[in-house]
Amino acid sequence: DVTIKSVAEALGLDMEIHYEMASLLLKKMSNNTEESVQSTTEDDGLLRRMSVGQLKMATLPSKSELKYLTDNPDEWPVLKCDNIFILPGVPTFFQQKILRLSKFLGEPEEEKQAGLDVDISPSPSQLAKSDTYRIVLSSEEDSIVAALNETVAAHPHVTFGSYPIVDNPEHKTIITLEGRFYNGGYTRSSSRLLDQARINGGDDAGIIFTKQEMDEHLANALEGLKSRLP
Repeated sequence: DVTIKSVAEALGLDMEIHYEMASLLLKKMSNNTEESVQSTTEDDGLLRRMSVGQLKMATLPSKSELKYLTDNPDEWPVLKCDNIFILPGVPTFFQQKILRLSKFLGEPEEEKQAGLDVDISPSPSQLAKSDTYRIVLSSEEDSIVAALNETVAAHPHVTFGSYPIVDNPEHKTIITLEGRFYNGGYTRSSSRLLDQARINGGDDAGIIFTKQEMDEHLANALEGLKSRLP
């Protein structure tokens, strides 16, 4: 998951197996959609029963905590890293977590009065966006992890997202694809290149993709994903 890896990088934390999460995944998810990972250490007997996808989901930033927002044992906890809460991408679950998490958060009075004055207006070249594709699958998200990871690695100029669909017997997973406008993606290095080019009086050519380039990257990634899916 790009979000969790990005949080780990921002906080300077390593990614490691979170055994509480691993145990929770085995408890809540069936383990018959993908070949299990075989651990070579005696201490990791729990991992022997996990699929590749479950092992990936149990790999979290070090010092991560699972925060339970209700007393309902069937509800998934929220992942907390330092002072950052990582919320689910499924809109229904996201809304539920936001409402419950808001009770645990407070805003200092001085911040309410001061507010923020930040200019976040994009430059004209940043307004161009690629097309966006949504693929609806009948396969469980856990079963397409390998295909999705291979496609992500092969197409660095495209951003991917995958989301489980709940309470639908026919549709199980949505995959989204959208072209990145930065050459190399939304990274600190590409941002520095753009800033330096503007300081030196240059243009954005070679750093920010055109609409046509983004759509070409997207089309190639879409074909690559379709060829890898079961």
